[in-house]
Amino acid sequence: MDIGADEAWTNHCLDESLLKNYSQSMHKLASQFWDANNKNDPSSCRISWITYNVLKYFQEDYFHEVVREKSLAEKFIVNWVDNNVICMPEKPFYLLDVGSCYNPFQKYLPFKVLPIDIAPATENVIKCDFLLVPLDTKLNIFKNVCQTLPLSSFDIVVFSLFLEYFPSPLQRYKCCEKAYKVLRPGGLLVIITPDSNHASSNSMLMKNWKISLSSLGFWRIKYVKLTHLHCMVFRKCFLEQIPKSWLHSLNITNNVKDLITIPQDSRNYNKIDKTPKMLEKRDDYMVANLFSELTNI
Repeated sequence: MDIGADEAWTNHCLDESLLKNYSQSMHKLASQFWDANNKNDPSSCRISWITYNVLKYFQEDYFHEVVREKSLAEKFIVNWVDNNVICMPEKPFYLLDVGSCYNPFQKYLPFKVLPIDIAPATENVIKCDFLLVPLDTKLNIFKNVCQTLPLSSFDIVVFSLFLEYFPSPLQRYKCCEKAYKVLRPGGLLVIITPDSNHASSNSMLMKNWKISLSSLGFWRIKYVKLTHLHCMVFRKCFLEQIPKSWLHSLNITNNVKDLITIPQDSRNYNKIDKTPKMLEKRDDYMVANLFSELTNI
């Protein structure tokens, strides 16, 4: 019997044994392989890529993006009030790491990190279901469980290999909507999503993500396709009407809340052969090669 996406997610979050085993495995993979092979190269390491581009934005490009937003306001005939004082954020930059696992950003001094995960692998990560956690005026944590997240309080929200865990586009959209609400104006939402295919093979999906997030008030300021990843940086505009006006100009007829899709969404899992198969030595070799490729993610 098929179940809905919300029920599937609830069941997933309730399976504590599965979550614990998965978080421990991911922590081991990250700490023993990813970190050990991390040469701080932004072109190959997701954590380095995020850190480099986020710091570049706040330290070099912040006012450039403000000027660009003002230009876009003129283009789309959106009222821009010049007497509003816009101040550049100062260090430390408040970073919400969603699906953190083991808090990989803690070593970077420019950030004050709130790492959250449904199944923390380390004690310094707060347990939290970002999809369902309520928003309030203040951060509330009780016994290492996040009770509420604060509105308009973060400079950066990171979704690194996070959105793919949700079974429906609407759930992914709701997460992005919540990210918008907890970000300060001018803040960044960084999304990293896996894809080992050629750069153009899923380019339409990434364009759809841009369209969907524009309906919330985000403007995409950077997109890069790395070997195994799509890396995107979205900026929360001071005037949400700017990206919404751009979206209106496209005459989109589809429901924008259904556009944050991934290749797996179109897969028919009912046709998958569920018969157990014996692994051969060559299968072990292929798996080993796959994980060796992951060390550069």
